[in-house]
Amino acid sequence: MHINRISNYSPQKIYFRRRLTKDEEQDYKNNGIKPALDYLGTKEVAMILHGTSYPESRLEQNNKINNDIGVGSPYGKVAAQLMPFEILHGFTCNQLGPIGELNSVREYSPYKSSVGSKNYLFIDFNKLTENKYGHLLQSTDITGIVSPVTKSDDNYAYSDFPEAFANYDNLIKKAYLNFTKKLEQKDVRAIQMSNEFAQFMEDKPETEIYALFYILKDLYGTDDYTKWKEIDRNLPKNLENEDDYESHFRKEQLRLKTGTKYEEYCFGQYLLDKQIKENTDLRKEYGFKYISDMLVGFSPADEWAHQDLFLKDYAIGCPYGGPNGGIQKWNVPVLDPKKLFNDDGTLGSAGIYLKTKLDDALDNFDNVRIDHVLGLVDPYIYSKDGYRQGNINDMPDIDPDKNYQKVLSKIILPTLEEHGIDKYTPVWEDLVTETPTFLRVYYQENGLPGITPLEYKRGEYYKDTKNWALVGSHDSDPAQKMIKKDWVRANEAWNPMYLAGILNASHDSSEYCKKIANDDSERVKAKFAELFMLGDKVQISFADFFGIDKTYNEGGHDENPNNWKLRLNNDYEDSYYKNLSSEHPTAINVPEVLKLAVQGRADMKIAQGAHSHEVWDEAGKILFVLDKYAQILKEKE
Repeated sequence: MHINRISNYSPQKIYFRRRLTKDEEQDYKNNGIKPALDYLGTKEVAMILHGTSYPESRLEQNNKINNDIGVGSPYGKVAAQLMPFEILHGFTCNQLGPIGELNSVREYSPYKSSVGSKNYLFIDFNKLTENKYGHLLQSTDITGIVSPVTKSDDNYAYSDFPEAFANYDNLIKKAYLNFTKKLEQKDVRAIQMSNEFAQFMEDKPETEIYALFYILKDLYGTDDYTKWKEIDRNLPKNLENEDDYESHFRKEQLRLKTGTKYEEYCFGQYLLDKQIKENTDLRKEYGFKYISDMLVGFSPADEWAHQDLFLKDYAIGCPYGGPNGGIQKWNVPVLDPKKLFNDDGTLGSAGIYLKTKLDDALDNFDNVRIDHVLGLVDPYIYSKDGYRQGNINDMPDIDPDKNYQKVLSKIILPTLEEHGIDKYTPVWEDLVTETPTFLRVYYQENGLPGITPLEYKRGEYYKDTKNWALVGSHDSDPAQKMIKKDWVRANEAWNPMYLAGILNASHDSSEYCKKIANDDSERVKAKFAELFMLGDKVQISFADFFGIDKTYNEGGHDENPNNWKLRLNNDYEDSYYKNLSSEHPTAINVPEVLKLAVQGRADMKIAQGAHSHEVWDEAGKILFVLDKYAQILKEKE
């Protein structure tokens, strides 16, 4: 006997306001979302939300407007406000992009940021008005510089990087000046912070080198250190020699001639480190995780600080996707393979630096995304003179001992293990040009998982893997925009018969197939249901979740002026609920999508021979709650 599916249930219609009450939130989460994810076997749900895409500062209940520096931050008050909202809707973690310092006001990509210094734009300056920070700033210090956030009808905002850099320079100068004044006055909190600052500089001595780069790039008007004077080009290496009087004199000269800019830079790194640790403690209280991103590249500052570790005349790129069908020249420095390991098999200087890079990526993080894994196995490199390009395994003169093939097993995996992370946990970005060397080393020898890109792959092919699954990445269009493209609609991964079939395995799916074939929004819902049904670790971009029809980064199109700028607005919660209750919603109605996925999993169990009574008895209770809240979220306020 076949038991009717939950779609045939007709609960009495109940009207609620769009925002759930506290009691409803508990029921929604504990009796709807969590049981559904457990039933599906979904262990992790990550929102892809890079640091600068965090919301604008929001309007407080007392109508006091928090001023916004110009970019978002995964640390501070705004991030703390976002966390409970995400947890309510089933998210367990956020996938941040790299959080390193951006070395240029013209280059906003986090994938070209520094390894050895953090993005100081992430400092929450509003916190510096609190007693915990010794009232280093007054509210008027901030309002006198930073523009107030205004309410907009758009469900998104854009970062203003030039404004953010200018705001930071002004505010850190004021904060450091007040800090020194309070020290002179023997202020107790300032003295405590001074001790913390000194400890930070002892723990992070490389901060001084990055402070010098910060000064020199402004002095020369370029971050291309090869165009600097010889003494400044070679300053990091020469400073290691205590007897090099000229270099140490140059360092002090740079400090003195730029006022307190050197000290301000170091102080800013300390303040950010302090806020990162506070955020880590808060996440532990919530049981919420951050996934960092170990970018494949290095910044000009990294290369300047460690020049001896890189090949002089080569850079990492990609064999396709460049101008006129040529290669992409990323201008990413290549670690010298001959310095990855010593003759006795121990880590060489470049190997130690690579290990430190991963250690830093995991510092105050719970997991990591490994960017462009090919770059750790068989990187595609090109000579800067343009005469040679190819994968490093095919260049025995450059890597005669095939040291890059040992990086995963000898450096990356042991370092992950030191941090208590097994090889199946990270987000391994294996969406690369697969060379024979990569296929052997990555999959056969190390047995590593990767990413299931449902944008152009069917999830049914990957359901038994340990992959992270996603519909779109930070380089993809949001799904509601993606589905309008001919190549997507024609792709087998979006085929209505396929999607209808996996979501209705035990009975006729023809009507549902027609529905999603003729309604793009319904097909997108089916696609996200597939994501939850077949993936035990899933990622959803913030643009998809909030129903934003803008693309965060148009991959391969560096000329797009809006790349890396998209962020959440200051009214993201109301924007989300308003979207769901509109006539043409584009945001993800979580209970509605989970309902489709749970029904699909139940149908699949029946198709595989399970007794329908038992299946629907277990799934029916979950589906009833999901259906209830799917409808509530559609109600207008």
